[in-house]
Amino acid sequence: MITLYRFPYSCYALKVQFLLDQLQLPYEVKDVPFSDRDELIEVTGGRVMVPALVHDGNVVMESRDIFQYLLTLTKNDLVPEGMEAAAWAYLDWTDNQLEDVLFRIASPGIAAQMRKPTDRHLFIFIKERKFGTGCVTEWERNRKELIDKAKVLLAPTLETLSQADYVVGKRLTIADISLAGHLAMVEYADPALLPAISPDLLLFLSRLRNR
Repeated sequence: MITLYRFPYSCYALKVQFLLDQLQLPYEVKDVPFSDRDELIEVTGGRVMVPALVHDGNVVMESRDIFQYLLTLTKNDLVPEGMEAAAWAYLDWTDNQLEDVLFRIASPGIAAQMRKPTDRHLFIFIKERKFGTGCVTEWERNRKELIDKAKVLLAPTLETLSQADYVVGKRLTIADISLAGHLAMVEYADPALLPAISPDLLLFLSRLRNR
């Protein structure tokens, strides 16, 4: 059995979960309380971030490393021969340039859904330590501008998806799975956000979930 430690909104954990589903590997999910990471620290030997994957005595951190690990566990065609560079490059793009905009769009909604005040205020505090005091409030105020940035970033992807079912090549790859994880984070924050960027993103996410 594989155990995935996650925050339920983490794009990096969500994409790992999509990969586990596509590989049809049995797993259990353990949601880590944002302000209580004792079990996670014990399992990982001191790391406090998610996702963390535990399997057969191995502890794998970082979503890209987890992807590489899981892809070796079963025969699959999620990185098609001859498409390795394109698939991994798109995955890396979603984890960097795209994530940088989407997490700003999603963060206010994620914070609002945290029931424990300690979790919510710690979440905001951590964001403010990196991006400045009041950043989450500013992102909520500037949501339209951030959505416009996301539209620009995703325009080539949407153009591709208007002509094909998948982002890279003619079948599902890790590129699609990575994109789905980031879109699921935005949907978690507020179901109205994805259609605001493009209704086609919601259709893409639904199609992948239905596989």
